[in-house]
Amino acid sequence: MSEFWQALAQGVLIGSTYGLLALGMGLVYGVSGIVNFAHGDFISLAMFMSLALFSAFAMDPYVSAAITIPVMAAIGALVYRFLLRPMAGHQFLMIVQLTLGLSLLLQNGILMVFGGQPARVPSVVESKLIILGDVVLRMPNVIACVVAFAMAIGLYVMLRSTDFGRSIRAVHQNARAAALMGVDVGRVQVVTFAIGVAILAVAAALLLPGTPIQPTQGLQYTVITLLIVVLGGMTNFVSIMLSGLVIGLAEAFGTVYISDALGRLVPYAIFVLIMLFRPQGLTWRTS
Repeated sequence: MSEFWQALAQGVLIGSTYGLLALGMGLVYGVSGIVNFAHGDFISLAMFMSLALFSAFAMDPYVSAAITIPVMAAIGALVYRFLLRPMAGHQFLMIVQLTLGLSLLLQNGILMVFGGQPARVPSVVESKLIILGDVVLRMPNVIACVVAFAMAIGLYVMLRSTDFGRSIRAVHQNARAAALMGVDVGRVQVVTFAIGVAILAVAAALLLPGTPIQPTQGLQYTVITLLIVVLGGMTNFVSIMLSGLVIGLAEAFGTVYISDALGRLVPYAIFVLIMLFRPQGLTWRTS
């Protein structure tokens, strides 16, 4: 029975972080219609920035996030303004090719600068544990879960209760009508993409403690993110977080009750079954 509770807790902690990764993609897709296949490589870039800061200044990844988050937001704004925005409105496959090319560029750039060997960015909390009866939780996972849900709630409130959030929703519903009503659609798209990339920098800081990193890991994060946003709906934050939890729980129970290798395939099997019997995914109406 203790294995069940351990897997349940681990699944919730992992799934909440997966949900945070997917929120960034859902936010960007909602206003621009762009599926960013370099999504995971932006996470890698933020992680290796933290590695550089640790190597130079022995900076904890939670502390270095104060630098990586605004830097990644600026990079995201520049990438969208000068690379992706000119392609807006073109055929979907052209944008896919562009973001795949950006993924290869980021991956190989990281490889050239940092080499191909796995690395780690240690944190003062990575070895700390929280013990609740028979359940043992790593402190970094608990921190990641709390921050992920706090950010999801914050984004939801921002979209529902602020002028900029209403502008994002207006652009998502009808960009042409929003422009006619005085919304600066281009500015909303650039800022939203910057926010989406900043969210990835937050996720990178949360994932780093105790996790080996390497330049080729971006694809793994992109695939799991795409799986979650397709399952939950590309622009529905509640469903995205729910889907992240489903995937995290499937992975945790799979690794505990099957094996570490085969257990990681369970989320994909769950995804196929849900798509077969509920093609609309885990959509949760919020309006």
